[in-house]
Amino acid sequence: GKTQLASALLYTAGVTTRLGKVDDGTSVTDYDEEEIERGFSISAALAYAEWNGTKANLIDTPGFNIFLHEAEAALKAADSALIVVHAVNGVEVQTEKTWGFCQKYGLPRALVMNQMDRERASFKRALDALTGAFGRSVIPVQLPIGEEKDFHGVIDLVKMRAALYESNGSGKAKDSEIPADMMEAATAAHEALVEMVAEGNDALMEEFFEKGTIPVEDLMPGLRQAVAENRLTPVVVSAALPNIGTQSLLEFIADYMPAPTAKGTSEGLDHEGGQQVTRKISNDEPASAFVFKTVADPFAGRLSLFKVMSGVVKSEATLQNFNRGVSERLAHISVPQGKAQNAVAELRAGDIGVVAKLKETLTGDTLGDKNEPIIYKTVRRAEPA
Repeated sequence: GKTQLASALLYTAGVTTRLGKVDDGTSVTDYDEEEIERGFSISAALAYAEWNGTKANLIDTPGFNIFLHEAEAALKAADSALIVVHAVNGVEVQTEKTWGFCQKYGLPRALVMNQMDRERASFKRALDALTGAFGRSVIPVQLPIGEEKDFHGVIDLVKMRAALYESNGSGKAKDSEIPADMMEAATAAHEALVEMVAEGNDALMEEFFEKGTIPVEDLMPGLRQAVAENRLTPVVVSAALPNIGTQSLLEFIADYMPAPTAKGTSEGLDHEGGQQVTRKISNDEPASAFVFKTVADPFAGRLSLFKVMSGVVKSEATLQNFNRGVSERLAHISVPQGKAQNAVAELRAGDIGVVAKLKETLTGDTLGDKNEPIIYKTVRRAEPA
């Protein structure tokens, strides 16, 4: 349900004018003919949305096992991961593999329990499977209001408020009090969340012992820090097809998932490949970009998808390819929105873009300021069967 969820997020954020659907072949990030015909993702695709002043770059990756290597390659360009879990099936082999990829690259992550509207969907059963597979650090930050066909809202366990969704698929929610019949369960889940956030944070632990709780103005930054440090893995809920829970998910991403700069620095090697180089993730540093994927487009030719690791990369700039010892001119850089490309004048540290027709550059190459060489480590993919 990742592709459908991406389409729902884009529609709720106002990026698209209609809710794209995988079954209709109208989703934003499954646009290849093979993907439309088969009804699942084959290749990683990019999109972006803005919510509450925060821009979120989305990389929609395949979940089908024979294309799962695309997910690992995409994690090189990601700063955090949303692992989508089926509310009926719970933990699957691909769930465990993707979790392993995140551990391998030290990525903060959250678990999105999707398809809560499906028959036999069970929040408790799926949550028990998640904690059984990944440990006690898995903790809900949302509870569903209703299940199966009755799923119509989300309880925010941080702010202790409810978001009620209309059945028209708009994705927009109405702020509300927590239903009386769910208050006891919500209070218990809130207290469990507070204890988990306080663990590993001396200041919050002291406040917790003093007051018996943590007020929301301290709980929010505490949760954000705990996610960034991989001390806990939040669980949120959604149903992408009827577009329920997506506004709450956008708010969660904006409030709690770490920005690229939160990591602080990136590691690489000098152009000789011997000495380690540390580069601060900042707009003030020399420009550098890592090419994490190459696409052959029938119209535009070779497309290089890249992440700006440091500095500012401007359209028409000439950067050095440190892996191949050649200069490349980046004409007309864009930000991808599915198959569409929106031209931009520049991209800053942490952002993702695309450029066409680089002559020598391939996947895994590093581009940058000629006078400040750095080569970022590429992903070592598994051997084909």
